[in-house]
Amino acid sequence: MQQSKIKVDLSGIPQTSLLILYGRAKVSKEHGSLFNDTKALELVERLDYDFSTEKAITDYLLFASAARAMQFDNKVKEYITKHPLAFVVNLGAGFETEFYRIDNGKIHWYDLDLPELIEVRKQLLPETDRSTCIAKSFLDPEWCTDIDTQNGVLIIACGLLRYFDEAKVRQLFLLLADHFPGCEVVFDIESKSSSDADGGGYGAGWSNDEPKKRDAMLAERFKSFKNAWKAIPQSLKDKVLGTLTTATKPSGTEWVDIETWWNELNAQEKSKTMHEFGASLGITCKWALDDANEMTKWDDRIKVVEQFSMFKNIPRDPSLSTSIRQFMNYTDEKGRMKIIHLQI
Repeated sequence: MQQSKIKVDLSGIPQTSLLILYGRAKVSKEHGSLFNDTKALELVERLDYDFSTEKAITDYLLFASAARAMQFDNKVKEYITKHPLAFVVNLGAGFETEFYRIDNGKIHWYDLDLPELIEVRKQLLPETDRSTCIAKSFLDPEWCTDIDTQNGVLIIACGLLRYFDEAKVRQLFLLLADHFPGCEVVFDIESKSSSDADGGGYGAGWSNDEPKKRDAMLAERFKSFKNAWKAIPQSLKDKVLGTLTTATKPSGTEWVDIETWWNELNAQEKSKTMHEFGASLGITCKWALDDANEMTKWDDRIKVVEQFSMFKNIPRDPSLSTSIRQFMNYTDEKGRMKIIHLQI
C-alpha cells in the first residue's frame, strides 16, 4: 500500500535540511555510480513539499551536499572499524540518512535536531533499538547525559556550524570536551578568505591575478543558474532581484532580461551578484576557518587529527557537468571548503 505524504513546514536554519536532502537525492538519481542514497530518494517522494527553492540552487552546490556526505561516510566507517560498538551523534541531523548507508549492525546512532524537525523526521524514519532521535538544541547540555561513552563516541556535524557565530561554535566544543573526553568530532567548514562570511561569493577566490580562471568559473556558474532561474516561482524571482545592490538592475524577470543585464556587468559585479543571489536563497555563512589548528587555542583538550579539502579523492567523473568539475577543482585549489577531524 502506498504511504501517505507527510507535510513539512520549516523555516530558517531547519529549512536548509531540505536543500541538503534534495542535493543527495538529485545526485543519487543522476550519478548513482558515484553516490547512492536510496533513503534520500524515498524521503523526497514522501514529503508533501514544494522543492522549487531547492531546485533553484545551482548543480555544483547540490553536488557539494552529496560530496560532503561521501566524506562523512568514509570518516564514520573509519571510526566504527576501530570502535564497532560506538555511539555516533549526528548534530543538526535534519533529514540525513547516513545511518542507513554505513550501519555495521552494532553501532548506536543518535540524530539530534530541533523539536519541529525531529517531529517530522520520526514520521519518516522511525526510531529503532539502535537509532534514536533527540529533540534538543546542540547547545543544550542535557542531551549529553543520554550518550553512553564506554565504547567510543563520534560526533558529526554535517553542514551545520556555518550557520552559527564563533562564540556558539566555541561553546559547543567546550561542552563536548567537558562531557565526552576522548571523543572524536568530524565537521565541515569554509575558509575565511573565500567564504561569504567576509562578503565574498563562490567565485571570490579567483581574484584579478587569475582573470581567465575567474571568468571561466563565473561563466559556468551563470550557465548553471539559468536552469535554476526557470524553475523557481515568480515570487522567489522577485525576492532574488530585490536583493541586488548593483548600480543597474535587470529590466524584467524573464531570462533574456537577466542575461542582457549580466553581460553588462564587470567581473567584480558578477561575483558580488552571485553572492547576493546565494544570500537571498539562504546560502549564508556566519563562521569560517582557514586552519583547524586555530581551534586548539580555545582549549588545550582540542587536538587536530586531520583536515583536508572537501572534494579530495572524489572522482572528476566525465558525467558531471563542467560547472561541477570546475567548482570541485576551484574549491580544492583554494582550500575553500574543508573536512575537519578533531579529538577532544
